[in-house]
Amino acid sequence: MQHSKSLFKLLTFLIIACVGNAAFAQNVDDIVAKHVKAMGGEKLGKLQSMKIAAEMDIMNMKVPITTIIVQNKGFRSESTVQGMTVVQAVSGNTGWTINPMTGNTKATALPEDAIKSLANETDLTGLYNYKEKGYKVTLDGEEDLAGAKVYKVTMTLPGGVRRVNYISKDTFYILKIVAQTKVNGQDIMSENIQSDFRAVDGIYYPFTSEVTTSAMPGTKMGLKITALEVNPKVDPKIFEMPQ
Repeated sequence: MQHSKSLFKLLTFLIIACVGNAAFAQNVDDIVAKHVKAMGGEKLGKLQSMKIAAEMDIMNMKVPITTIIVQNKGFRSESTVQGMTVVQAVSGNTGWTINPMTGNTKATALPEDAIKSLANETDLTGLYNYKEKGYKVTLDGEEDLAGAKVYKVTMTLPGGVRRVNYISKDTFYILKIVAQTKVNGQDIMSENIQSDFRAVDGIYYPFTSEVTTSAMPGTKMGLKITALEVNPKVDPKIFEMPQ
């Protein structure tokens, strides 16, 4: 049972799996503009929903995950672990989970901070139109990341979540994200290294990720996307809590 609880915590962190001076203002806007162009430009503005099928390599197990997101409205993930399906969903300010790994097969409400963390994941477009979203973005220097030259661009969301984006000076893809958030009353730091960028309907996505989190030191989680659908039709009822 303890093993199952630890695994569920890892799943949660993965799914949830962030004020410089005026001299940097123009530079950071130039970097963001080049990043947005590299990811698909104005096509990002037409991104309204997404369905992702992936496989996670965690604790020597292969865990299939299906995630459905509607831009700024709803998030739902289903993960199958040891023959049991864990569901997490948010819609607006409400969220719920079904977690048979804890012996409960009925839907229960998520804690407020978990809802806020998952709600942040309903933004599919990241740095695109960040000012209109109320995000604060700063340029915090340049670094070498495993041989790649990167810009270190920090994005702070209205709720206080901070994401440090390591943007390649060559491709302008985000190669790493370090995020700070709060889950179940804990301050959590997570690191997501992204690679294997592929275009789907003219928008680029990282099909491979490696995630670590301060919640489980020393544990690495690999994630590979097996299928990605852009702007699928989504029934909003899937985000509603079952009675």
